[in-house]
Amino acid sequence: MSVISFTPTLLPISNKLKTLLSQTLCDYLTQALQLNQQSAERYTFNFRDTSYNAENGGFRPIEIAISQQSSGEWNIEYITEFAYFGSYYPELERSMDFDISNDCWFTSHSGWLSFKDHQLDAKELYQLWESNFLAYVDMEAYDKIEVNN
Repeated sequence: MSVISFTPTLLPISNKLKTLLSQTLCDYLTQALQLNQQSAERYTFNFRDTSYNAENGGFRPIEIAISQQSSGEWNIEYITEFAYFGSYYPELERSMDFDISNDCWFTSHSGWLSFKDHQLDAKELYQLWESNFLAYVDMEAYDKIEVNN
């Protein structure tokens, strides 16, 4: 497996992000085969800056889930960014979520909104988020990238 195919979404997910996920999954599967592990129909990608914390900040953790359809194409189910919230006892919580499988999105400031009712806002925010995320990946800001099934 060298390239995987993704289903279309309401969000303008770039080929660069799809290529990143495809390559990361292919690398993971190559290692998994060497360890005699079975492939799965669902994977979760975690991008972490291990120095990120509530006091000093850093690059926020990102989680992306994909699942395979019977046709062989892959769905991007969700893209979630986490951040620390709270002053005395900060907790890592969801700060932004593009729930593609349910056609809705979330920000910590506005709560849940529908893609259909707020499509332009969702697309603009998503494109800004994605361009920043891909720039951080290019900068090697995430020192821990994991794939789980």
